[in-house]
Amino acid sequence: MNRILSFVLIFMFCSIGYSQSVQPSLSNILRYGKGKKTLSNFEQSFSYFENITDVRLAFPQSLTIGFRLLADTPPEIGDEFQGLKRRFIEFSKDDFSIRAGNFSHLFGRGLTLNLFDNRGIAYDTWMDGIKASYKISKVKATIVGGTLDFRDSVAFTRHELYKIRGGNIEFSPIKSLSIATSFLSADGKIPQGVNNTNIKNIKTEIPEVSFTFNRSNINYFVSWAQKRTNVLDDKITSLGTGMYSSLSYSAKGVGVIVDYKNYAFDIRDPYERGDETRVTKMLPFQNPPIAQKEHSYTLLTRALHPFDFNDEVGLQAETFYGINSSTTINFNASVASRHNYFDLQNDGFTFKQKKRVKNYLPTLDKKLSPYWETFLEIENYFEEHSAIRFGYARRVNFAYNDFSGIAFSHEQRSTIVPIQLQYVVNEQYSFIAQSEHEWVYDSYNAQQHYYNQLVTLSSSYSPIITAAIRYEFSTNDYDVLKQKNWLVGEFGYNFSQAHKLTISYGKERGGQACSNGVCKYIQPFTGFRMSLQSQI
Repeated sequence: MNRILSFVLIFMFCSIGYSQSVQPSLSNILRYGKGKKTLSNFEQSFSYFENITDVRLAFPQSLTIGFRLLADTPPEIGDEFQGLKRRFIEFSKDDFSIRAGNFSHLFGRGLTLNLFDNRGIAYDTWMDGIKASYKISKVKATIVGGTLDFRDSVAFTRHELYKIRGGNIEFSPIKSLSIATSFLSADGKIPQGVNNTNIKNIKTEIPEVSFTFNRSNINYFVSWAQKRTNVLDDKITSLGTGMYSSLSYSAKGVGVIVDYKNYAFDIRDPYERGDETRVTKMLPFQNPPIAQKEHSYTLLTRALHPFDFNDEVGLQAETFYGINSSTTINFNASVASRHNYFDLQNDGFTFKQKKRVKNYLPTLDKKLSPYWETFLEIENYFEEHSAIRFGYARRVNFAYNDFSGIAFSHEQRSTIVPIQLQYVVNEQYSFIAQSEHEWVYDSYNAQQHYYNQLVTLSSSYSPIITAAIRYEFSTNDYDVLKQKNWLVGEFGYNFSQAHKLTISYGKERGGQACSNGVCKYIQPFTGFRMSLQSQI
């Protein structure tokens, strides 16, 4: 309460002093939905109401004040909340900036610190505290400090508290080269058990060093971090490491990117691996690159592979090639696996880790739960803004059963062919027709082979009206949803450049949604949705 009162007093003082020269900006998103959520044969009536108001006030002398008012009563996903969700005061001038209040931030590529928010999966790791950065000559330094109130709703509802202190220094001796180091210390309180009554206290330290080389058409980045977690209640220590590197090359009409990941922040046996509450795993404010393509086609966004930042090594390669000024080819391939074997002992209850000789490279050995994916897309513009796109993707995920062996392991194979036509009739009218086809093999499904199809038709009469219809079909008779058809219609209307109303009605299939490697299952929804976006 004292923090909120202090913020309001400062806000009022600044508003009075600079009311004639303040530059305000305001955005508001209102979302409402009413219908039913479905799981297997169970249907439950459900409604949500969300309103997000973001206000920024830019004052003279490089001062900015902002806040967010949030009403999730209840939200579509996550916990209920009503009140002042975020507030900050920021001063930025020349090479110095300081911000007090709520903030997001990124050290390097996220091995040590990556604070972000995605309301679509109810994942929020913004800190409350202070952030300051200063650049002088060839050196840039940043410090952060504060608290993180993390409410985990990805696996199940859990409330974690962290007190974080950290800093990052980047030194560029020459224009094309920079060396950076980071250090972060965190004290955490992590609940255990179903009722969250047992609290584990931890102290974690994460040092990181990175190297960047950027010259002409070549860019190389590599980073290495070590995570040491002391569990104060049990007097045990966990030590893990993570490494990420990226090499890119670009020239006229061609581009190549190769990514490598080696995340071993907390390698555990099959018993402990599935414990979502274990305190030694990678912490929520860490979030390194997944080294795997993030797709825009709907069927490809439903991930087969659950990312494991605690025990995963992998490679990704992607190339872009322009055949001519109208046609481009994009090819992507990635592979990932666990590091080492775990052999079940004769007692049937314990495992012994067996280190692999080349565990710094991914493998297709089924005992290490491999995943691989290839994706090819051809894009051709036959007019200035009209194009046709054709894609082909192949994905295979094997989840090895360490208790019973290969015979009872879970294998999923998927072939997806998306086709999209984008056509601009004139300056005002355009439409998009998209069809996605998927052939699936799932060893755990009673009907192992089945087919999915998604058709999307959308049109726009700029800048006033948009309309879309989505139809999805599946031949899977044993889907957990007990449905085979989903149809949704959507209509949007722009009142002006500042306001947009969108309404939709129908059946939505839901499925796995991912952001930065964090995934959550979204339940199917049948009913009415409305959103109103305003920007002033």
